[in-house]
Amino acid sequence: MIKHLFSSILLFSIFILPAFAQTTDIRGTVADQTGTPLVGATVFIKQLERGTQSKTGGAFTLTSIPVGKHIIEARLIGYESARKEITITLSNMNEYQLVLRQTALEMKSVEVTASRRKQEQSDTRTSILTIEPREAKFKAGAAEDVLRSLQTLPGVVAPSDFSSQLIIRGSGPDQNLIIMDNIEVFNPYRLYGFVSMFNPETVSGITLMTGGFPAKYSDRLSAVLDITNRIGTKDHTLSSMANISLTNANLVMEGALPFLDGSWILSTRRTYYDLIAGPIAKASGAVDGDIALPNFRDIQVKIALTPHPNHSFTINGISSRDNTELTSGAQRKQADSISIFDKSFNDVAGLTWIWSPTSKFITTTTLSYYQNTGANNFGGEGGSNSLISDTVTRESFEKLQDSLKKLGIEAPRLYSIEGSTSFNFKKTSVKSELSWNISPEHLIEVGGALDFITTGVDFEITFDPRLKALRASNPRFAALPESFGTSIDYLRSNLYAQDNIKLTKALTIQPGLRFDRFEIIGRSYISPRLSASVALDEVTTLRSAWGIYYQSPGYEKLFDRQVFLDLTTSAVQSLRAEKAIHYILGLERMLTPEWQVRVEGYYKDFNDLILQEKLTGTNYRTERIEGKDITKREGWSAPIAFQGDSLTTTPVNTATGNAYGVEFFLQKMQSVGDNPFYGWLSYSFGFANRYRDGFTIPFNFDRRHNLSITGGWKVNSWLDVNFTWSYGTGFPWTKPVGIKPRIIQEKDTLTGQNIAKIDEDWRGVVFAIDRGGDENLNQARLPDYHRLDIRGTTYADWFGWKWSFYLDIINVYNRKNILSENYRINRETLEIETRQTSMLPILPTIGFSVKF
Repeated sequence: MIKHLFSSILLFSIFILPAFAQTTDIRGTVADQTGTPLVGATVFIKQLERGTQSKTGGAFTLTSIPVGKHIIEARLIGYESARKEITITLSNMNEYQLVLRQTALEMKSVEVTASRRKQEQSDTRTSILTIEPREAKFKAGAAEDVLRSLQTLPGVVAPSDFSSQLIIRGSGPDQNLIIMDNIEVFNPYRLYGFVSMFNPETVSGITLMTGGFPAKYSDRLSAVLDITNRIGTKDHTLSSMANISLTNANLVMEGALPFLDGSWILSTRRTYYDLIAGPIAKASGAVDGDIALPNFRDIQVKIALTPHPNHSFTINGISSRDNTELTSGAQRKQADSISIFDKSFNDVAGLTWIWSPTSKFITTTTLSYYQNTGANNFGGEGGSNSLISDTVTRESFEKLQDSLKKLGIEAPRLYSIEGSTSFNFKKTSVKSELSWNISPEHLIEVGGALDFITTGVDFEITFDPRLKALRASNPRFAALPESFGTSIDYLRSNLYAQDNIKLTKALTIQPGLRFDRFEIIGRSYISPRLSASVALDEVTTLRSAWGIYYQSPGYEKLFDRQVFLDLTTSAVQSLRAEKAIHYILGLERMLTPEWQVRVEGYYKDFNDLILQEKLTGTNYRTERIEGKDITKREGWSAPIAFQGDSLTTTPVNTATGNAYGVEFFLQKMQSVGDNPFYGWLSYSFGFANRYRDGFTIPFNFDRRHNLSITGGWKVNSWLDVNFTWSYGTGFPWTKPVGIKPRIIQEKDTLTGQNIAKIDEDWRGVVFAIDRGGDENLNQARLPDYHRLDIRGTTYADWFGWKWSFYLDIINVYNRKNILSENYRINRETLEIETRQTSMLPILPTIGFSVKF
């Protein structure tokens, strides 16, 4: 009896129990249609009430799932949900890939959950800031521009109201790497820097890494901005929207393709104010001839194809043009004149192939071409304000010249200048990356790229004899060539590997190693990097990063730098790449599912910074003679030669520097539910200095305190109110230390040699502003900056179309923020008078969008 009972239990255990207990684990990844992994997606099997979230690399795991058929589903805010019927067996690997399609940006409210914005605790990246495309579009005072929407984030400073450039943690805009759809872009600006090339209606992802970025990014010292454009909708054959903002009119069309599970999206923008203001300016006599006020137009297209579940292709194309044409009118009241004809072009083309042979492997290969070209001609006359105290018409100015000549007095003259410039930057690249998701806790990424770069710069400037003499007497400008032309072709190549591995439940590390070869200087570099995250609890994460970064010289980087260097000289072969070392430590905590706080400290050490070479030369000074009239030549001694410095265009590694500070970021996310408030508060306290020849020189955009408060209120279903208030202490500035006679060099008519003399005109000695030496550079400060912007957006459904209208008021209380100070000498008192140039005044704008 016992024997039979034991046999029955054994048979039941072998054959019956497994029929009820046949379960296994399933794994997979979640990605968008371009193959980009999606973190934070909810993956679940509804009938089993089992679910999880995708982790780093888009990986997910569901454990103890019964064999058989199930429906697995993935959801993520901003994407259409994906459902797939799966058959789970014990013999198969049970690995699946879920692809989510992006939804078009709705003009009405977009619900953003806390989990969508929360950085995964196993994500070791420090200093990462992500904003939603909707925030870029609706942020008050940002002119619906992507780059401007980033200027109130911690560690980010705007150089002025007129620029969309980013100054990040004490580094210049030339030290930021900007990538769009896996393609590096040299010049991401439109309207000469006022706005960016990124269309807020087509952008799907905006990620800014302000320091400590991983090994996959190269050739920049400071930060990385990674922009992703969305693919077109597949729900309609044709869907369209139109938008008019402060700077441009915008048309977007998109739809599904009838083949290869494809879609397309096309957008085009053009400024419109120039079409209105141009005829008005011409009618007023301010300008003559055919004119074109600063304007731009662009067209952008993206095609996505999925011919096979494991293969997807995207084709990107952008073409743009900036243009200015104007000539001062003959009937103008101001004696000075100007003539400008300028055109520049920006073109991008790219093909990306994403192949995922299994759920563990994703390869991304991009072939791209980028070209930025431009040419201009300019000329004009200036200097009337320094010659006479009141503004005069050209006619009265010429009469004054004639009268003085009849009396035998040297007539005051306007300075004249004319010239032409052109540039041509081209880059052809092939780039390949592989992601190997070994497990949900282990992701390896490797990749490499080849960039074939051609850069050409030409310019020719003609000075009148008086300006040429003044230029020769100034040691800082004497060495600048009046004409220059060159073209450089070189190769840039790189390889990298990084390994994100979860060592324990709380600790994740990501070591990385990068190899760069810069043929322009004939040097190679190895860049180790390391980042780590520690989950102190479920809502608190400690992150740190360390890394070495290199940046090669190149004409394509001088656009943002605004300093000319001659990279054709033999000195280039002795140049070293600029170097920075980052040290970062940060603490992040989710106070509630909607409130997030982060504190981060950083230190950046710069070495081998490239500047213009300084050579020893001959300068001149003069001394005052007591008891004599200093407005006359006899009031001063003859020019005395002394040994001084002269800047050249030769590049040298002669400067070092550092930047360090602490940042605080408090964010309230827009959530699903009744709470209508969202926004952030960011505060930065930092220092940025450069060191050269024993002097400590504050960085041009060193800002000690920077505070921004950005908020939004979803009043109801048809009204949004947004505001931004910004405050920053003044930028460094070089104040004058006094005045001095201007000394020029002219050729002696008898000896033919250049002689130094005190410059004189019909009034006597011509004085110049004395700004001191290097010890005085950037030692003063401009006034503090602050500004309030408010925007209201209302929504309506008319004729079956979705409409939105907005009123955006920049600088609500009309604060006079100072861009710069100019100085002139009062001939009556010989005192220095200061003229301040202001930034944007109060500026109300209106616009609308319609989706049809």
